[in-house]
Amino acid sequence: MTRPSHPMATKSTTNATSKSIQIKFTPTMNLTTSKRKVHKRIRLLNKRSKYRINKAGESAALTKHFCRLRQMNEDNLPYQNIPWDVNKHFEAVDAYEGIVMTMFVLPQLIYVYPILFILLLPPVALNLLYITWIVTEKCNRIRRDTFIWKLHVLIQALLCIPALAIALLSLLVSRIAMQVFGLAYCILDDEAVARMHRNLRIIEPYNDGPMLLLYFDDLVSGVAGMVHRRGLLEFTSSFALMFIINPWIKYWLTGNIYCSELGERFVTQIGEGKDLDAKQMRRRVKTYISRAKSPDTTRRYIASAFFCPHFQYPPEKRFFAIGLEHSTISALVHTTHFKTSQEIPLSIPTCISPTAELPIYRVVSKPMLKSIDMMCIFSNISVLKILWRNNPYHIFTGVVEANITTGMHCPEHPMWLISGHNKLACDHNVMLSTGWIDTFFEGFLPHISHFVNSSDIEK
Repeated sequence: MTRPSHPMATKSTTNATSKSIQIKFTPTMNLTTSKRKVHKRIRLLNKRSKYRINKAGESAALTKHFCRLRQMNEDNLPYQNIPWDVNKHFEAVDAYEGIVMTMFVLPQLIYVYPILFILLLPPVALNLLYITWIVTEKCNRIRRDTFIWKLHVLIQALLCIPALAIALLSLLVSRIAMQVFGLAYCILDDEAVARMHRNLRIIEPYNDGPMLLLYFDDLVSGVAGMVHRRGLLEFTSSFALMFIINPWIKYWLTGNIYCSELGERFVTQIGEGKDLDAKQMRRRVKTYISRAKSPDTTRRYIASAFFCPHFQYPPEKRFFAIGLEHSTISALVHTTHFKTSQEIPLSIPTCISPTAELPIYRVVSKPMLKSIDMMCIFSNISVLKILWRNNPYHIFTGVVEANITTGMHCPEHPMWLISGHNKLACDHNVMLSTGWIDTFFEGFLPHISHFVNSSDIEK
């Protein structure tokens, strides 16, 4: 199989297809295709820099970073594959990170996790009752303009106060521990100051995402859709685990600014294409990922997967909404939805990859109670997940897209992830590392590709 490479790429072999695939790198008119347009976007952003967040919920610094990545991708067509340097052996930094994380995570798993699970059961169960009994038919989105919905959100807020207090306390203790032990490690390293300075510059574009608590009704709606897909006990167990595990994976193992030299790692997966109408594919993708309440046939198929994204539709006045990803551990996701190219302001790049044709989602994961990441796959479709650095409840920092490539219309899932080079951060055999996630999505591609290409899925 022939695959595109990238100046920061790590080549991975996908099992999604066995036939040769030729990707046609032809920019389309709804994407930025010239340096002049890129510079025009950046000049416009400079003029509007006083506005911190745009309609897609993204900061000006991050949008500029998208333009730079887009320009870099176009300047390097055809892509050149440069492997990511991975330390193959455990070193002192791996032992140090593992010991510190075990010291603080293990007690929380023993004592805090059961409390969080019990406290989260009532609000999650109430959400399940709401989408089961109040939302009586399949629907794309839950209505938010009714009195009963507003009352439901208010009750949810009151029920979540104890769990939220414990989650924030756990996060505070974890962040303090990371800073104390991170600075302690730096004392023994002569190059620590210069390394931290470089790392802070790398993660800078991914700071300052929207605050999750400001979109609490998004979270309530997203939890309702997810618990309807996965069930009460399964979802609540992974949701409670998210508040304990995710900050440590994100800030301490994969993106440690104190102990590791960070970089922006590129990996991608490409699946098998099928000859389906683009609009039909688009509808099926939204059926799988964005629909609030699906019919039983679709819901059972979604429940059979080991990974489940739910990027709900946003309210009418904005492009983005807080969504969820579910597996062993859940994650919070900031997703931007694009309906047509005419709706996309000039200051908001549609996607980074030059092989995508039509943008639908952009996903962002924003720390300190902000969203997470996820993938979609499909013809003429682009899904961009922004994994905010200030979102403690997603395990990575970076940008993720899910596209249908030009030419053969194959599913493509490129990821630009902030990562260290040590074994715990990026080795393919280490669970939840930036290398492991490559294999993870290779396993998910055939599942969602089958759904999109299937003719017997209920509409």
